[in-house]
Amino acid sequence: IHNMNYGKAKLAEAAYYCQKFTTVSPTYAFEIGGNPVIGAHTHKFMGIRNGIDPDLWDPENNQWLPMPYTAGTVVEGKAAARKALRERLGLSGWGDKIMVGVVSRLTGQKGVHLIKHAAFRATERGGQFVLLGSAPDPKVQGEFNGLAASMGGDNAAFCFTYDEPLSHMIYAACDIIVVPSMFEPCGLTQMIAMRFGAVPVVRHTGGLKDTVFDVDFDKARAAWDIYGSSDWQRDSLDATNGFGFDGVDAGGLDYALNRAIDAWYNDRKWFHALQKRIMEQDWSWNRPALDYIELYHSAKKS
Repeated sequence: IHNMNYGKAKLAEAAYYCQKFTTVSPTYAFEIGGNPVIGAHTHKFMGIRNGIDPDLWDPENNQWLPMPYTAGTVVEGKAAARKALRERLGLSGWGDKIMVGVVSRLTGQKGVHLIKHAAFRATERGGQFVLLGSAPDPKVQGEFNGLAASMGGDNAAFCFTYDEPLSHMIYAACDIIVVPSMFEPCGLTQMIAMRFGAVPVVRHTGGLKDTVFDVDFDKARAAWDIYGSSDWQRDSLDATNGFGFDGVDAGGLDYALNRAIDAWYNDRKWFHALQKRIMEQDWSWNRPALDYIELYHSAKKS
């Protein structure tokens, strides 16, 4: 699928070997539903999103952050994390700058061309950019090495490694986390980001669409998914939590990322309220676990 032989092989393998069901996010299940690789096994793909461990990804009890924080202290906590991260990575601490981050494997699936563009756009808009991740393909890694050489300095840092403690710091420090995947069976990055009050900017595909609701266009969908209510016009039921785009080119990413950056520049109070709101949302396994229980009982009956 998506012109990736490995992806086709894994999908076919999952479809063939599972006796009853295999799970992916609801939107991803829909996206792959008509693919001939799956063929007669389409009915086995069930849509249940992933969850995160809220105790592992917890800004209130976290040994790797300089200051514990909650939704109520998100502004102060993230400011402390930004200061510490800037010192650690050699970024400029002067001025009030938005911080945009990417925590990702650097592969085609993860949208490497858009990750590069996010670095340029964030710094061009007067912000700072931080990347944590590496590429298994030497050619791709070489391209990012070149990007780091040309951009690295006061306003951009590139960390080509796996470093879980640093990832906690980046999620806490960043105002925005970009996740521009070409396809995504579910994805955890966007949910972890929200746990730390980092606003997700995502490509609306697969699990990214199932978990990130655009602040401008998804109020009805968000209210229904989060609260089970169609009364989305009530402010108390505003469950939107990020910015999304549909295209696969730089213009698509710009459409979402520029709106997020504009919101930070033009209405800081609103942006901080958004950060508080996303921290209060539950992206743990609580809801998916109930869906798995229902699926289990359904499998027993069939």
